[in-house]
Amino acid sequence: MTADMPHADQVRNHARWRPGWHAGRTSYAWLLPFSDQPGLRTLVNNYQYALRELPGFDLVPLEWMHILVQEVGFTDEIDDAALDSLVAETRSRLARIAPFTLVFQRALVQPESLSLPAEPQTTVTELRSAVRGGAAAVLGEGGLPPVPEDVDRHVSLAHSTTEGPAIFAVATLSATEVDPATAKVGALSLVELNRDHSCPEWRPVTQVPLGA
Repeated sequence: MTADMPHADQVRNHARWRPGWHAGRTSYAWLLPFSDQPGLRTLVNNYQYALRELPGFDLVPLEWMHILVQEVGFTDEIDDAALDSLVAETRSRLARIAPFTLVFQRALVQPESLSLPAEPQTTVTELRSAVRGGAAAVLGEGGLPPVPEDVDRHVSLAHSTTEGPAIFAVATLSATEVDPATAKVGALSLVELNRDHSCPEWRPVTQVPLGA
């Protein structure tokens, strides 16, 4: 865990509807899925085994491990022509970004989740900047969801289901022996995202390679 990322002192319930969301509504989003990364799966498994009896948290299934890079907009507001333009613009911008490797080490208590920060954080930030720029070029900056208060640069292990002090979560994470893991990133996925359950789930739409 890097020095500038301290544990949160308190956690709050993750499960609430964001503006515009309701049951059954979906959004297009760009994300990095990690379910096929064996080293990261092992790291997450080790932490989740230690967390299995910690009350107040829902573990994230391995198949939904991801970093959300950029939400684009609700699927009922973006037509096929705009979606095709979005993919083409993003493909052009990602051609200038080479594939990269992220490192995951110590887990962190955040206000709504227990998470593995991706390092270097700047790599994820630069990718997000390119992707948001592409989306803004097609849809306009005003047509995009606002930048969230807590920008996603981590893989979530568990989401908080309650409010209260984080001391027991901090103690559990700190006492868990783990080895760092790496994940190779060679493409970005456009998905149809839903938030009907305790963690985001999605249907793949397309993939755009990096550096191609």
